Amino acid sequence: MSILLLSGFAIFLQSCVSEEKLDLPPDDNVTNDFTESVAIVSIQRAIQNKTLSENGCLQFFYPIQFRFNNDIQISIADFDGLKDAANNATIAQHINAVEYPITVSKAGTIKTITTEQEFIDVLDECEIPTLRDEFDPFFIQCFDLIYPITMLDIDSNEVTIANKEEYFEFEKQQGFDQQPKFIYPLELFDYAQEGNVLIESPFQLFKTFDTCKKCPELFFEIDSVIVNTYVFKAEFERIDEISYGWYINDEKVEEDGGIENGDNILEETFESGTYTICIRTALPNDDCFTGTEFCQVITVDACPHVSFETIQLSSNSYEFVANFESKDLFDYHWNIYQNDMLIFSELEDSTGDNKLIYQFEPGFYEVCLQTEIDGCPEVISFCTELSIE
Repeated sequence: MSILLLSGFAIFLQSCVSEEKLDLPPDDNVTNDFTESVAIVSIQRAIQNKTLSENGCLQFFYPIQFRFNNDIQISIADFDGLKDAANNATIAQHINAVEYPITVSKAGTIKTITTEQEFIDVLDECEIPTLRDEFDPFFIQCFDLIYPITMLDIDSNEVTIANKEEYFEFEKQQGFDQQPKFIYPLELFDYAQEGNVLIESPFQLFKTFDTCKKCPELFFEIDSVIVNTYVFKAEFERIDEISYGWYINDEKVEEDGGIENGDNILEETFESGTYTICIRTALPNDDCFTGTEFCQVITVDACPHVSFETIQLSSNSYEFVANFESKDLFDYHWNIYQNDMLIFSELEDSTGDNKLIYQFEPGFYEVCLQTEIDGCPEVISFCTELSIE
């Protein structure tokens, strides 16, 4: 083994350079007290992706002792040195271990980190993506594991996992907030490459994510046109590149998307009831082979309950104000009856103010808000009686 001090933009160890060519200092002070760390791999990735800066939530106190995957050890003296190491990292040569303890500033609070879990917790608190954060969205969508695999449980015991069902059960028992601790090498079936890929480190596993496009995050908005007619409008990235289906209670009702020259809109009229509306897609020529979906639930009252408030303005003048939720979704009439005869009727449509002001002559009246909606068995009505002296 050899030690190298890396500060600023000092010479970095390229994977193609052997130790003999580097004129490294002697091994007298080499330490073996290193812990393999997925957290430090996440740090390198965050620097590469420009999501970790020198003055952000997480700041390190230097020097820090690191070890490469080829057993070369380095002492990094400042953030520039760490940035150099991260930006020059490759699958063949990258930092994969750290010597604890290390001291950091987390959002201005000084903290000493002594374990890998403490390091992971700090990353989570500073919203720096970890292996768990990136593995879960890509697993199944972009690749599958080739079983059997071996993982470490929360107590660092090796567990052999024979199939996908056992994997999910294991992760459930360990807790999905824990990092996936694979024993490498690990073999994957990469959907895009249509073949097996041998993964020899967490760093290489991270790199596998870069070659995969996640399934698009589907989404649609909901608008009510009239009380039982709804318009659903799909909006998401890559919508012009793909084909997707609209589903109502798991029944496909329409194919849509840019490939279909669709309008990304579904309009449907419903009877009363609860409905699950979904859009689903699978991309057979892309990385989203297993597909993805987005669903929302609507409850439709096709024959709504109507009502209004009665406000007395004077001894014989009244204001009536519609106060039901769907009042702007359909037309209705203000009807006034005297002795069971209609003496006044006014249409309230989408341009109206949902109010009626009326001055009465002495007598007995029935004031009604009434409408007819297709599919409803009878006139929908709400009435109140007035006696005017």
